[in-house]
Amino acid sequence: MDIAIFPPNELPIALATVRSVDPEPSPAQDRFISAVARLHRTSIDPSALPKVSAAETARAIIDPHRRKRVLQLAMVMSTVDGDVAKPTAERVTHLARALGVDERGLKTLQQIAANHDRIARFDFTRRLAGRLIGGAWRDEGWAGAKKFIDAMRGAEDAALARRYNRLGLLPAGTFGRALWEHWVSRDFAFPGQKYSIPEPGIFHDLGHVLAGYDTDPDGELQQAAFQAGFVRNDGFVFLFFAISQFHLGLKITPVAEAEVGKLDVDKLMVALGRGAACKVDISDHWDFWPHMPRPLEEVRAELEIPPLAPAA
Repeated sequence: MDIAIFPPNELPIALATVRSVDPEPSPAQDRFISAVARLHRTSIDPSALPKVSAAETARAIIDPHRRKRVLQLAMVMSTVDGDVAKPTAERVTHLARALGVDERGLKTLQQIAANHDRIARFDFTRRLAGRLIGGAWRDEGWAGAKKFIDAMRGAEDAALARRYNRLGLLPAGTFGRALWEHWVSRDFAFPGQKYSIPEPGIFHDLGHVLAGYDTDPDGELQQAAFQAGFVRNDGFVFLFFAISQFHLGLKITPVAEAEVGKLDVDKLMVALGRGAACKVDISDHWDFWPHMPRPLEEVRAELEIPPLAPAA
């Protein structure tokens, strides 16, 4: 999910459009606007941006990809303060119509604004599970889909679990040892063990290790942004999911509590930029096994992932 895609002549109107979904933007929302500008290697004064209509935006921004990104940024803007107001969701919907953008998450945003939490949870679950099961189906047909569903139901694969557990024999500092420590230190099950993450979803844990983010709400939000950045095909769903779970209080996954007000827009956008800089979509058939014995820092550098805390 690339963010720094707007040319200099389009960036001001893109940011003005995003800011206009809320008639009275909060300081946190203006920090979000500034953070998007920084990803474009520039700075702006959000309060100096003009009010623009959806029709003006449609005339100025023609490219479908950039139009979709404007809409997705507007959706994030609507969540920054921890509560999606109905009028704000309606303005985002109007923007989508004007731009001719079909974003599946927009219906979920409307449901959140209307306090239809059960329907919103169902939409997220169906979309995320469908994405992973669909990938398993495309790769291995019914056998792959069944294997994924069985793992979700608690089926075990001793040989697979043993393969991942042996990563603990690798030297300290290697990618594989860091992945093993990520699981063991948190009492997480290995793939193949009962109620573990199905192997097609392991890219999430690989992302945690490569990015260096923890598994607390703050870390999960940053990891979701990092993941959204490196996923080339609809990475936005992961970002929107994490914001809903860890900032809007919508409990979607049973393994984590819903949280409210955990979003730090500056950290979020840095993480998104780090993910977008990663030169490989590690969710898309990336063969990580040859990299397991290698030093973690070497793998990060090869993937061109920026440092966790870059020098000023």
